[in-house]
Amino acid sequence: MDAIDLHSINPWEVSFLREEVGAYFAHGIELGPGATVLDVGANVGVFSAAVYERLDGDVRIYAFEPLPPLHATLERNGRDFFGGRLKALPYGLAAGEDELDFSYFPAATIFSSSWRDAGNVDAERRRVTASVVEMIRRGGLGAGLRRIPAPVLRGIVGRKLRVMRQLETHRVRVRPLSAVLDEHGIDHVDLLKVDVEGAELDVLRGLEDRHWPLVRQAVVEVEGWAQHRETVRDVFTARGFTAEAVQDPVQAAADIGMVFATRGTPASRG
Repeated sequence: MDAIDLHSINPWEVSFLREEVGAYFAHGIELGPGATVLDVGANVGVFSAAVYERLDGDVRIYAFEPLPPLHATLERNGRDFFGGRLKALPYGLAAGEDELDFSYFPAATIFSSSWRDAGNVDAERRRVTASVVEMIRRGGLGAGLRRIPAPVLRGIVGRKLRVMRQLETHRVRVRPLSAVLDEHGIDHVDLLKVDVEGAELDVLRGLEDRHWPLVRQAVVEVEGWAQHRETVRDVFTARGFTAEAVQDPVQAAADIGMVFATRGTPASRG
């Protein structure tokens, strides 16, 4: 299946996310026809599109995006490109029912988060700049950029990311995952993908013990890697998963990484 040309708020973000999305399908993560996938932190649906393309549309996707401008675009993509296989849900996930203030960056929506605000945005911008520079040095975003000296590159990327100073605050709803599984009658989750810009532990805390056996695989992007990776990995190993904590050099520059969790060994999952 050809790559879906998604509607977007900022086209560069779709290109950026397309570069990243392949990394989720690694370390034993496998999907077959008819899978049920939860895309938590969906943005406009780039990960959902990758899943849909891999399975030739034979998939059921629940995509969570609480920020109204992003949800509107996600819902439009669902209508236009996913053949009724994607349900765009207008709330985020957390440990309980609540309303939270989210910082939304119109010119860089992928960095929007309930964990970023005017008080920490400059530090966050420096962290993101380091990650993007490392990605470029390793050939991402076009080979020609690699020839630019690193200090110059940092200056260019840093200036581009000044758009993160332009932020809006949206009050949005968040819900526990268990309530959503009950409401929609979801009886198995072949892949739980979580990319929520720092709120990943809150998402996992919203899944009650009775529902954990329904989850077959998970991939979680972890922010604050040094501080949180073991905690996130332990959430899964305590529930019978095999969990790997993995970080590449680009992620290391941003203090993020990925936890891949599967049931048993790849051979036994079938």
